[in-house]
Amino acid sequence: MFKAKFKIIHHVDQETIDDMYNEYSPVFILSTGRSGSKFTAALLNGSPNITAYHEPRPTLQYFSNNAFHHQNEEHVLTNMIDAVRMELMLDVFIKNSIYVESNQCLTFFAPVIAKRFKKSKFVHIVRHPGDFVRSAVRKGWHKNDSIWESGRVKMADKNQWDRMDQVERLSWVWVETNRFIENFKKQVHSQRVLTLKIEDLIKKKKTVKKLLEFIGARDIDAEKIEEMQGKKMNELHIHPDEPPNMKKVTDFPAYNEWNDDMKNKLRKYAERLVKRYGYHLS
Repeated sequence: MFKAKFKIIHHVDQETIDDMYNEYSPVFILSTGRSGSKFTAALLNGSPNITAYHEPRPTLQYFSNNAFHHQNEEHVLTNMIDAVRMELMLDVFIKNSIYVESNQCLTFFAPVIAKRFKKSKFVHIVRHPGDFVRSAVRKGWHKNDSIWESGRVKMADKNQWDRMDQVERLSWVWVETNRFIENFKKQVHSQRVLTLKIEDLIKKKKTVKKLLEFIGARDIDAEKIEEMQGKKMNELHIHPDEPPNMKKVTDFPAYNEWNDDMKNKLRKYAERLVKRYGYHLS
């Protein structure tokens, strides 16, 4: 791993800043969200030379949709990433640790991140679309009236979007987000990208090992991996004082209990792409 020569950020010289942009290999987890991003950050923090964040502030939660629809504004998106992450990443860099971020909001910034940080790496984590939709419905995605929802990625055609129900919208989100990531992966060298299924990461030690090897990080103790894989993280919690603009639900069925109408809505969007990841829409 590249070694920085300063320990305090305000002592850093321009050469070190240039080294961060050109020689450092921060790692970014790309996903739809609701795909184990909090688990992944917590797991990776078990490695002694990783500093992993789930959603460091500013989270950019208000800007995902803007980035998705304005990929042509590369200079603006690059400046945004510099403004919200450069100092945090520089601090991790000079501590000779590997910066990892699993924040879903950075997914649509991946192309500018890849150019700005020339040796950055990317891990694409996928989840079965039915499980993603269920998890997102339970959290109130595309029904809540919140800062997160204002920035949530959505279709450009508002008239068509307004005619879609929550399952259709989330099926579209799963497809378009993963399609965006797949297109991005074609733009960078294959050695900079790893694709994993969250279902494997939460169960298989060999998948964790594969991830650590890709990052270039030191091993996590086997007992720690087992402990983390046995935990449920970021579960649904509805506070008794939850405001009425939040539309979380506890009783949305698992995918295998969906009716044909719901499954057909998902198939309409996801049927082609789902095969790439080895999932099945029964």
